[in-house]
Amino acid sequence: MEKETETLYKKVGRKYVPVAARWYEDRHSDHMQVGAFRLTYAYTDGGRRYEYDVTPSTAPMMAAMLVARQAMEDAIREAVKMRPATPKPYTKKQLAIIDQFKKDMGGMYPSWWTESTIYDISEAAMKAVMDYRL
Repeated sequence: MEKETETLYKKVGRKYVPVAARWYEDRHSDHMQVGAFRLTYAYTDGGRRYEYDVTPSTAPMMAAMLVARQAMEDAIREAVKMRPATPKPYTKKQLAIIDQFKKDMGGMYPSWWTESTIYDISEAAMKAVMDYRL
């Protein structure tokens, strides 16, 4: 069964020309449904971030998260790092052994190291939003 498709080009003489000049714009422009909201944040001169499907009740939180997004990403990046499960500091010799282990094992960490839980990561992100100051 053939799928019905729209003709994009027609042959005129020896050339193919677009049937409609607005085909790309019609399909890739920013159309919003009636009653939809969009939050726009200009984070730098000429740079914008958009958040769609924002409602009046969620707009303040979404705005706070857009403004503090970089701080959230930095906090999450720090929270997901692998770290030793024990708080005991390593000696320089032990750190060198661990670095060699990571090189030899293709970036793997020793099995006794741990990583943050999803809860810890979400806490770090929320704290970054709450602590963010313009």
